[in-house]
Amino acid sequence: MSTHRSGGRIVQAMEAIGAVSLLTLMVTVFIDVVGRNLFNRPLPWGTELLEIVLALMIFAIYPLLALGFGHITVDLIRVRPSLHVVQRVLSCAVGAIVFALIAWCLIRQAIRAASYGEATPLLNVPLSWVLGGIGVMGAVSTLAFLVAAVRTVRDPGAPDAPPSTEVI
Repeated sequence: MSTHRSGGRIVQAMEAIGAVSLLTLMVTVFIDVVGRNLFNRPLPWGTELLEIVLALMIFAIYPLLALGFGHITVDLIRVRPSLHVVQRVLSCAVGAIVFALIAWCLIRQAIRAASYGEATPLLNVPLSWVLGGIGVMGAVSTLAFLVAAVRTVRDPGAPDAPPSTEVI
């Protein structure tokens, strides 16, 4: 995933977070299923862990997809090649607005959760940490979409997406 993008250590760290999160999801589900089916004893905190790790994985990968134009695209309306740049900039602007709204809502919820002292029921993880972390990653995704839009304007000849993810 990292060979076609610049960003160095930050991109590698976010890719590593996504990979470790995916591994954690797989191992947790495996242990939960084996425990449930063979021993009739599922992990009591498995669902909580899966929810937190899934959110971490998703929001660690979104900025990478935005920077590398790796998100799935479908051309429903054919436009002239001269309008492809406008189309990409508009899609980046919509992505930035959506993720800015998500970040704002999550950070607001994190502040509320911190004021109430909310935590997960079994693991007792403070919800303000989880919501705040996801909110920050949403803000990073917003910045990634803005950087992608600027790159599109500066280099309109850049490919739309890596060849393995481009949908025509």
